[in-house]
Amino acid sequence: MLFITFSLLNYIIVYGSLFYVFSLRVTGTRLLSSFLANAFIAFLSYLLPNSLWMSMFSSILISGCLFYLFSRRTSAFLHAIVIPICTLLSEYTSALVVHHFDLPLYIHASLIVLQLVMLVALYKRVIDSFQDVIRSSTLPKAVLLLIVGLTFIVFYSLVFIPAEQGEFNLTFFNLSLLFLYFLIMVALSSILLYTMTKEKKLAEKKIEQQQFSHYIQALEQVNRDMQAFHHDYANILLSLRGYMEIEDWDGLKDFFETQIMKVEEQTFARNRIFHQLDRLGITEIKGLLATKLMKADELSIPINIEIPDSIEAISLNTIDLTRILGIFIDNAIEESSLVNDPQINLAFISMKQQVIIVFENKMEERDISISALYEDHYSTKGQNRGLGLPTAKKILSGYPNVTFNSHIENGWFIHIVIIERC
Repeated sequence: MLFITFSLLNYIIVYGSLFYVFSLRVTGTRLLSSFLANAFIAFLSYLLPNSLWMSMFSSILISGCLFYLFSRRTSAFLHAIVIPICTLLSEYTSALVVHHFDLPLYIHASLIVLQLVMLVALYKRVIDSFQDVIRSSTLPKAVLLLIVGLTFIVFYSLVFIPAEQGEFNLTFFNLSLLFLYFLIMVALSSILLYTMTKEKKLAEKKIEQQQFSHYIQALEQVNRDMQAFHHDYANILLSLRGYMEIEDWDGLKDFFETQIMKVEEQTFARNRIFHQLDRLGITEIKGLLATKLMKADELSIPINIEIPDSIEAISLNTIDLTRILGIFIDNAIEESSLVNDPQINLAFISMKQQVIIVFENKMEERDISISALYEDHYSTKGQNRGLGLPTAKKILSGYPNVTFNSHIENGWFIHIVIIERC
């Protein structure tokens, strides 16, 4: 009975903490999967009572893999190690206090829970603060995983094993040293994350300035086109007057539609798009869209952008959002070169709890597997291609607040990205 109680307590502590750190919704499937995993670990520790290290490491590996499947985030393995460290700290610090002052069991349990809640809450706050840095690069994940892994091994060797043997004096000395070691590791990790945050902000600032420069250049091009139109305005009127004087109305209509409207249609369309972009308050995205607009314009590919309401922020890292939109537009422009009547449409729809991005482009009629398009190195355009869409999928899968869907409908390739506001 006591074994089952401790097993349930371990389940609540470890898996409850992981659900909390990941901010994951608890579903029946996830609850059942984690419960079965905990039951297996409990059974393993029951079979091997003298090899608790095996059940401990199995618990870390299984919980890490399980929550990676739940969240699709590699940081699951980092959290799967940190939570047991927090548990070890709480358990053996409380054990030493209870042993020294001869306190009852309920005090021991209360101290464990109190310390664990504080440590896990602090850890989640730190992780949330540096989430963008950890998500955007594998280096901090690798370094943090190495630090945490070494810390766990040291803690287990110098605290867990002596405690099992009842050497509380030795454990107290080791625990004191390990607290100092733990603080040093926390300080080093904080310095690493802070430095990488600063570097990331500088990189974002550089990209923002570049995109703003592209946006200004695009605006200047539109302004030059409008000035050219105004400059030719008198000549255009004179040419119209010639048709009117001889009352050649059919010729006037043909001249107006084939010459004037065709030439100035792109300028008017570009002005309308830039008016839409004014409602988007994210400079980097405006610069990217303006640059891609000019590129498509040079290739005579029509682009339509709809932004009905003002959008000042999107709950997605700006660099990631820039990369995703860049991939979609580049693929669409490339596909449009194969279509007789190309068209690219992009919409940003702002709702109360979410922002929806809809992207669609006309495509050549051929059999395409959507799932295959998102496989690495798969491409319909030859070798050494096909890295764009898998990259976009990988980026978006790292955000729990994002839902992503692609499908083909009536000759249109459509992407829908739903971003819940955080």
